[in-house]
Amino acid sequence: MITWDFRVTLNRAPTRDELNALFEAGLDDCTVSGDKDGSIYVLCDREADSMLDAIASVIAQIKTVPGLWPIAVGEDDGVTLGDAARRHGGRTQASLRQLAAGQRGPGGFPAPLIEADNIRLYSWAEISEWLRTRMGDDIPPENPDVALADALVRLNCRARAAHREDGLRHLFEVIA
Repeated sequence: MITWDFRVTLNRAPTRDELNALFEAGLDDCTVSGDKDGSIYVLCDREADSMLDAIASVIAQIKTVPGLWPIAVGEDDGVTLGDAARRHGGRTQASLRQLAAGQRGPGGFPAPLIEADNIRLYSWAEISEWLRTRMGDDIPPENPDVALADALVRLNCRARAAHREDGLRHLFEVIA
C-alpha cells in the first residue's frame, strides 16, 4: 500500500465532541487544521491502493459525523493563466498565454474548464502535466485524482444546496 497525502476541507469547524467522533471513525491518520481565511480542513496521510480509495475512505469517515461534510479536496485545481504562472514559478503569464493561443510551443494546450466574460479558468493538473510532458518543464506532477475528487465533492455540495442529492446520485449511477 501507498501513503497518500491530501486535504479535505470541511463545511465548518467541528466541535470537541465531533473531533473525538472523527478520531473514533478512523481519522487517526489525519489532523484538523485551518487557514487564515477561516476554512477548516483535514490533512491526511492515508494508506490505500489508490488516491481515490484514500480520499473516498476519509470522506466516508467524515460523513459518519452528523452535520459535517466535505466541501473541497486538495488545492483548488481551477486557475487563471496568472495563477498557473505563479504556481509554476518559472513561466510568465504572457508565456502561458502564448502557449494557450498556439503562438508558441507544440500546440494542444489544455482547453479552459470555464470561459466567460474574458475570464478563462484552466485545470492546474492538466496544465502542469502538459508543461511537463510537452514542454519538458521541471515541475512536480499533480495527481489528477485529486482534481476529480474535488470536482465530485463540489458538485455534491451544489446538489446539497439545491436539495438534489438523490437526483445527482441517480444521474451518477446512470452515467457511470
